[in-house]
Amino acid sequence: ATQKTYEVKVPRTVSQPSDGSATVSCVVNGVNSTIKIPKGLKRGDTFTFTHTKFKTDKIFTSTLPSVPKMEIIQSKPMVSISVSHSFTRESSSEPFGNMIGRLMQEAQSKILDRVVEHQCNACLGMSFDMTNESSGEGGDEKEFVVTAQGTPCVVVPTTRARVVDVSAITELVCE
Repeated sequence: ATQKTYEVKVPRTVSQPSDGSATVSCVVNGVNSTIKIPKGLKRGDTFTFTHTKFKTDKIFTSTLPSVPKMEIIQSKPMVSISVSHSFTRESSSEPFGNMIGRLMQEAQSKILDRVVEHQCNACLGMSFDMTNESSGEGGDEKEFVVTAQGTPCVVVPTTRARVVDVSAITELVCE
């Protein structure tokens, strides 16, 4: 994992000193993030926060319940994450298909961060659900939500899994 420290300025919309529950939205590495404003800070003040980016390039991902030639040696409870984008017909210049793809990538990235937090190297049974809600006069205000789900697992090549199983049995017999 890599960590980077960012400096944030309390926005003009914060009219009173923060009680510690006020938040500010920022984009960090292309992902929308909500950061709590520390207690006592007011409009124009600055503060720092640290963002941790997990290395997810070596994570196996699959919509299948397993990875070919790999064996699951541990699984964790399913994880789920939702990301959304609100817009109006007039304000949206991004093609709808591009927006859906971007939201799916953002949801997958966040799921993979959770997989690494669970100390796993695979996310199996991945699925995506999408909803679109309209409101306002004539349905001009829209919100699109993508929810990703998957099961964090530890997988090893099938030959290594057998060795792990044999050593576990051997340890049990030796006790």
